[in-house]
Amino acid sequence: MTRSFTSFASLITLGLSLVACATTGEEGEGADVDVDGDGKADGIVIVKKRRTTTAIKCPAGTAKAKVAFFDADSTIRISKSGAVTANTATDVNVLPFAAQEIKRLAGEGYVIAVVSNQGGVAAGIQTFATAEKAIALAVYKLRKLGAPVHYFDFAEANDNFRKPNTGMADLLDDKITAKCGEGIDLSASFMVGDSGYKKAVDGPHPDGRPADDFSNSDRLFAENLGVPFHEPTDFFAWRDYEVFNVAKPAELTDFLDAIEARAAELRADGDEDGALALEDEAAGNREVNGL
Repeated sequence: MTRSFTSFASLITLGLSLVACATTGEEGEGADVDVDGDGKADGIVIVKKRRTTTAIKCPAGTAKAKVAFFDADSTIRISKSGAVTANTATDVNVLPFAAQEIKRLAGEGYVIAVVSNQGGVAAGIQTFATAEKAIALAVYKLRKLGAPVHYFDFAEANDNFRKPNTGMADLLDDKITAKCGEGIDLSASFMVGDSGYKKAVDGPHPDGRPADDFSNSDRLFAENLGVPFHEPTDFFAWRDYEVFNVAKPAELTDFLDAIEARAAELRADGDEDGALALEDEAAGNREVNGL
C-alpha cells in the first residue's frame, strides 16, 4: 500500500511561514480561508499566539467546557538541539502518539490546552518571542498530523501563572466563561505532563519506579486544580515500548525505530492493519519533524 505525506521542502516552507507570522493577529473563526495551509478553504484555525481563544468552540447549551491540559516539553515536544526547551523558534520535534490521542480527545469535545513553564524567558536564556513561536510551531506540527490544539499558554516568570500554581488554568477559565457563559468543568478535565515525581523529593511513580523527574510541577498543578494527573508514558502508551520519558533527539529516533520494529513484528504475525497504523505513526512523525 502506498501512503503519501507532505514533502519535506513543503513542510519547511509552511513551518517557516508560521514562525514568520506567529506574532500577527488571530484569524477570524470559521473564515473562508486556508488558515492551516492544507490547500483547502476550510477555515481551520491554528493558534499562533498565546492566550487567544479563537479556536475554542463553546459546548452546547449551558454545559461547561471539559479541558485536556498538556505540558509542552517532554510531553508533546522536545527540542531538536537537545536543550531542555526550545533554543530557537524552530527547535521543535513533536512526540509519537501525542497527535493521535489529542485528535481523539478533540473529537470527544475536549478543549485542548497546552500550559507550559518557560522560566528561561525571565532568566534571560530565551526570549518571549522564541518561547511563543516554538510552542506555536509544535501546535502547527500536531495539526499537520491531524490534532487540533485550541489554546496555549506559558509562564515566563516565577509568579501565579507558573505551575504548580493554577494561574494559567484560572485565566483560561475566565476566558471560556467570557466567551461561552460557563467556564471549565473540572470534574471532567485532567492534566498530562512529564513533571510528576521529583527525584529525591517524592515517593516512587505509581508503577513503583523510583522518582526521577526534574520537577513535580505538573502533578502538583493537577492536585491544586483538583483534576486527575497522567504521565505521558501511560497516556500516550509509550510504556508499551518501555519508554518512560523522552528528552533528547536520540531518544526520539530510538523510539521511532522501536515503533517500526513493532510494525514489522505485527506484519510477520499477519496483522496488516496494526502494522500499517504503526508505520504511518512513525513515518508521519519523521516527516513532520524532518527526521
